[in-house]
Amino acid sequence: MTAGDPHSRIPAYTGVERFVDAFDKLVVQPRRSRSRVPVVLLSEPGGGDAGRRIVAGLRSRMRGRSEVLAPHAYIPRIPDGADRPPLELFEHLTLQLAETMPPGTGELHLHSYRLLRSVVTAPAIEGLMERRHAELRNHCYAEHRNWSRTAQSLWWLGGRDQASGGTLLELLWNFVAGPLFQRLPRALFGWRANRRMLGRARSRSWYAEWVRRQHGSPPTDFFRSALDLVHGEPAHEPERMDRVLMHALLADLDQACRARLLNPWRRRRTSRFVLLFDEAGPADSRAQRFLRELRSAMEDLRCTSVFAVAGGVRSLASRLPDIDSSGLAHAGAELINIERRGMTPGQPTGIVVPVCEGPEDDQAAVYWLGRWPTLVTPSPRWGPGAEAAGVLGIGVLAPALVAVAALAPNLMSPEADNPCQGSAFLGTDGQCVGVAQGATGFGGEPGEQAVRAVLQQIERQNKEVDTALAGRSGQDPRPGRRTLVYFGPLTGGEDAEDPVRGGTLAELRGIALAQRHINTQALRSGERVPLRVLAANAGDRFKDAPAVADRIAELAAKDPSIVGVVGLGQSRRKTYDAIRILDAAGIPMVGTSGTADELLRLGEHYYQMAPTDERAAEMMAVFASNAGMTADGRTARRVALVADVTDAYSNSLAASFRASYGPGRTDTLLYTPTDAPEPGPVSGALGGRSVPTVEDLAREVCQAVREEPRTAVVWSARASQLQLFLAEIARLSGDCPEISVLGGDDVTNTMTEEQRLWDEFKGLTLFYVAHGYAPAQAGRNPEAAAFLSAYDRAYGGDHSTGTKAMRGDGHVALAWDALRYLAEGVDQAWRTTGGRDGQLDRTLLQGVLYQGLGDGGFDGVTGRIDAHGVAGGGRLTEDKLLAVLRGSDGEPVTELLCGTVARGDRRTTWGREGEKHACP
Repeated sequence: MTAGDPHSRIPAYTGVERFVDAFDKLVVQPRRSRSRVPVVLLSEPGGGDAGRRIVAGLRSRMRGRSEVLAPHAYIPRIPDGADRPPLELFEHLTLQLAETMPPGTGELHLHSYRLLRSVVTAPAIEGLMERRHAELRNHCYAEHRNWSRTAQSLWWLGGRDQASGGTLLELLWNFVAGPLFQRLPRALFGWRANRRMLGRARSRSWYAEWVRRQHGSPPTDFFRSALDLVHGEPAHEPERMDRVLMHALLADLDQACRARLLNPWRRRRTSRFVLLFDEAGPADSRAQRFLRELRSAMEDLRCTSVFAVAGGVRSLASRLPDIDSSGLAHAGAELINIERRGMTPGQPTGIVVPVCEGPEDDQAAVYWLGRWPTLVTPSPRWGPGAEAAGVLGIGVLAPALVAVAALAPNLMSPEADNPCQGSAFLGTDGQCVGVAQGATGFGGEPGEQAVRAVLQQIERQNKEVDTALAGRSGQDPRPGRRTLVYFGPLTGGEDAEDPVRGGTLAELRGIALAQRHINTQALRSGERVPLRVLAANAGDRFKDAPAVADRIAELAAKDPSIVGVVGLGQSRRKTYDAIRILDAAGIPMVGTSGTADELLRLGEHYYQMAPTDERAAEMMAVFASNAGMTADGRTARRVALVADVTDAYSNSLAASFRASYGPGRTDTLLYTPTDAPEPGPVSGALGGRSVPTVEDLAREVCQAVREEPRTAVVWSARASQLQLFLAEIARLSGDCPEISVLGGDDVTNTMTEEQRLWDEFKGLTLFYVAHGYAPAQAGRNPEAAAFLSAYDRAYGGDHSTGTKAMRGDGHVALAWDALRYLAEGVDQAWRTTGGRDGQLDRTLLQGVLYQGLGDGGFDGVTGRIDAHGVAGGGRLTEDKLLAVLRGSDGEPVTELLCGTVARGDRRTTWGREGEKHACP
C-alpha cells in the first residue's frame, strides 16, 4: 500500500479496512466473473449505531465527491412502532436506483417491475375470463402511459372517445386515428408483455417458473395468469406481492447489466446495484420481510447484479440460514473469497456481522469511511456519445472493410479480438466454444461449477503426465504422451435452466476417471501410452459443433500428438456435420452416448460405443409387448408414442419402435418444444398427430388413458421435456391419476437431478433404457468393479442425490469405455511401431481400429466391447448389452438385461422364472 493510497489512512489494526476492500471489489467486479453475493447483516449485539454509521459511510462511497460512482439506493430508518405501506419501499428503492445511474450509463428501465406493479395495484375485475384479461391489459397500458412519453403522445394523437367526453369532431377523429395510435400500440404492448414475461421458451422465464410452482403448469398468456395477482388491495397478501415484485425487479436489474452490442450506455454499467438499509429492524418489520424475499429471490434467479448491506439489525429472523462471522475482518475475508471463487449452490444467502461501539480507533475508522469516498470504478476511454459516433462511422465504412477482408483475409484475424482463451471463440449463445487447454475457458457460470471442477481435475492429470515425462531423455524406450480431445456441450445456452444438458457432466466424469486409470497403468509399467485430454466445447446442444470441429482439425494438422476424438454424445444434425468434418480430416472418433442409426454412415473414422436406436427400440418393443407395465401389473394394449421430429435422436428411436411394436396399436404424438435448436423436421420424419403445446400433449395422453386404462406412454423425446409433461399431467391427474412411461436412454439424465420425476407426478410408473448398470455387474465383471472403485474414490464424499445416482448412470460408464477403447487402440498402434515412438500417429491408430483390436475386444463397464474391426462386424458392438430399469426413489430395479455382459456371459432371455422371453 503506497503512501498516497487513501486506504493507508485507515488504521491497520481495524477490521473496517478488509471489509471495505471486499465491498469495493464486489461492487466493481466484472460481469463475467460474478456470482450471487450474500446479503450483509450488520448486527449490534451491544447496542449503539456502529452498523448504521458504516452503512452511511458506504453510501458516501457510492455518491463520490463530485458525481455518483455506482447505482445505489438508501433506505432510511423509520420511527419505532411505524411501518411502511406495502409498495412504498419498492417505489423508494426503484426511484433512487434510477436517479443514481452514473453518468454515461443511460436510463434505467424496469419494464417487468412496472408491469407487475400495475397488475398488483389493479382494481378487482369481474366478468368472463376473456373480458377480464383484456381489461387487465388495458389497465396496465394506462399505467404504462404514465411513465412512457412515447405511449402518452400516441394516445393523445388518437384523440378522445365517447367515454372520455370527446366532442363530435374528436369522436370522428378518434374513429379514424384511434385504431392506429391507440388500439394498435396497446395490442403491441400486450404482445411485448407476453414475450417479456413468458419468453420464447416458457420453461426458462422466471415468471413462467413462478406460476408453475404456484399452479403446476407454465402459463400460456401473461394477463390471463396475472389475474390471480389482482385483489384490489395488495396489503391483503403482502408476502405474495413482495415475492412477485422482487422477482420482477431482480430480473430487470440483471437484464440492465447485460451489455448490448449497439448500446454504448449499457456497456458502461459495470458496477453492481447496491442496496443500503439504515436499519433492518425486528424480525417481522417491513424491511426484514423485504430482505428475506430479496435473499430467496437472488438464490432462485441466480441474480448477480445486486449487493445489499443492512445495518441496525436488532432481531435476526431465523427463517433463513446465515453465514456467521466473528467481526468485520472475518466478514471481509469471506467476501473476498466469494469475489475470487464465487458462491457455491446451496450456500447461505446472508452473512451476519456483529459490530459494536469499540475503542476510539474503531470509531475513527468509521468516521474515515464517511469522509473518504474512494470507490474506484472502471472508466471507459471514450464516452458513449463518441462511441455511438464511432459506430455510425464504422457503419459507413463497413462495405469497404468487408471488401478489404475479402481481399486480404489474414489481415483481420478473429484471434485479435477473442475474449476466450486458447483455441476457443465466441459461439452462438455468447459462450466460449472451441478447444481449451484446461478449465479456464469453459464452465464459468454458477450452475456450471460442477463441470468446471471436472475440467480442473483433467487439467491436473494432464500436468501430472507432463511432469512425469519431463525428465526422460530422447533415448528412453518408453512411449511419449498422446493427446485426445473430448468433444461435448460444456456450457448451456443463455438463461438455460439446465446449464449443461444431455449427460455432459456424467460423461466428463467418466473421461476423467478413465484418464487417471489409464495413466496410472501407463506410468507404472512403461509399456502403455499416457494420455492428455483436451476439452472442446460444442456449445448448447452442439449448436457450434461444425465450427469447433474445424478448429480441432486445424489443431490436429499442426500438432501430430493429437490422435483422436472422444465424445459426440448427442445425435443431432450439427453433430452429424461435425463428424463429417473430422472424418475428412482423418481423425479417429469414438462416440460415447450417441445412438442414432445414422451416425455410422457418416464416415469410416467414427466408431460407436452405445447401441443403435434400432437395437434399443427393439428392446423397448419386446418389453412393452410382454412386461407388466401398467399400474395394475398387466401388459399394455396400446401405446402413446411421443416423438420430436426435429430431433434426429427422437425421430430415429420413435420410427424404429413403431416399426417393431406395430403401427396398428401405436398412437404417435408429435411434439416439438418451443426452444428446439434446429428448425424443421429431419429428413424422413415420422408421421403422426402434431401437438402444438405440452399442455395439449398432456390432455391427449390423459384422454387416451381414460379411454383405455391399459395404455402406456413411450417417451422417445428428450428427458428435459418429460418433466414439463409430468407437471401438466399432475394438473390433470383427476382424469388420469396413474400413467406408465417407458423412456429411451436419454431419460437417465433426469435420474441424476435433485428433483426427481416422482416429485412432479406421484402416479408415475417409470421404465427406461440404460446402457448397462455398473452396480449390478460388479460381481461378474472386473472392469465394472474397477470403475466403481475409481468413482467412489473420486466422488464418494459427495452424498448428493445426483452424484449417487450418477454412479450407475450409463453416460459415465460409456465415456469410461470409449476412452479405454481409444487407449487400447493407441497402445496396440505403439506396439506395432517396434518402440519407434515418432511413428505413432492418428493414421496408424485408424488402421488398428479399422482392422480390429487384438483378442477381439475387451470387457468394458457397459458389457463386452466387440472390437473385431470392419471385417469382423463393423464399427460397433452388434450384441451390445442393454437394460430396461424400473425407476424408484431408491435403487432402480433391472427388469430386462440382454446382450453380452462379459466374455462367456451372454444374456439371451429375460423375465422372471416361469415367464422367460427371448431377447431380440
